[in-house]
Amino acid sequence: MRNTPHTTPLLIGLALLLVLYLAVSAWIGAGEQERLSRARERIAARALWEGRPFRDYHLVVEDGDCTYDVVVRQGQIAGRYRDSCNLRARTIETLFLVAEGDGTVTPVCGIHGCICETHIRVLATYDPVLGYPRSLVIEATLRPNWRHQDFWRNVLSSGIALCRGASQRTISVLYVAAAT
Repeated sequence: MRNTPHTTPLLIGLALLLVLYLAVSAWIGAGEQERLSRARERIAARALWEGRPFRDYHLVVEDGDCTYDVVVRQGQIAGRYRDSCNLRARTIETLFLVAEGDGTVTPVCGIHGCICETHIRVLATYDPVLGYPRSLVIEATLRPNWRHQDFWRNVLSSGIALCRGASQRTISVLYVAAAT
């Protein structure tokens, strides 16, 4: 290829595009590796929980500003001692389902279409002996839904979509023991 005044800027532009592509790929890959690591940790913890020495258990959970204290028999809530906010109390099994929501992307549709989406990230810590989730921090972040045509329609008609906002909620298991 002969070096002309037009080929040098073209080659520089292509090199920059390649570097940008590699950087974005590495960034996406790192996030995916982190999510897969959390999934492996969750699977190992669930195996510990499945191998616990008791089936029925007493459970106390703090969910935000609310606390519930229940007895779980055969995987179902069989008795309540306290439920400060009339929540639908969760079992350890349903707390594992909450943890499985890590990486979920949900479209948020409204009057202007589906221009935004919610990204869920669940950060969990597990009990090293019994495997139950000790703490679940659920982060929900609103981001532009660039994969949907409504987003692009909105961008072309009125500019960039305002998809901002985040929320965080913590669920903490305060107590787990064999039910009597």
